[in-house]
Amino acid sequence: MPNATAAGELKKIFDSMCAVPGSVGAVMIREDGSIARASGKLSKSSEAVALSHLVKDAAQLMAMLQPEAGPLTRVTISRQNDVAIAATTLQGYVFGVKLAGR
Repeated sequence: MPNATAAGELKKIFDSMCAVPGSVGAVMIREDGSIARASGKLSKSSEAVALSHLVKDAAQLMAMLQPEAGPLTRVTISRQNDVAIAATTLQGYVFGVKLAGR
């Protein structure tokens, strides 16, 4: 569990990801795959769970890039069903954004 300062930073990051132009929702998952926060269309648990699996895939790709990956490294996964996920890791969490029309 993050301390109050870290929790505030995580909330600011999550809020900024929710505001990404073209996004329909964001999700923040813990390293164990459990959902910490979800927004927008992803507030429905089935949507968030489906997205969290893609975000975990992106997190595994991020782990493979270490130590070459920096704090601004992003992984994007696109699927044929108009779903694109942009993910990054920070403080033991993976953040993902579902983009509309991608």
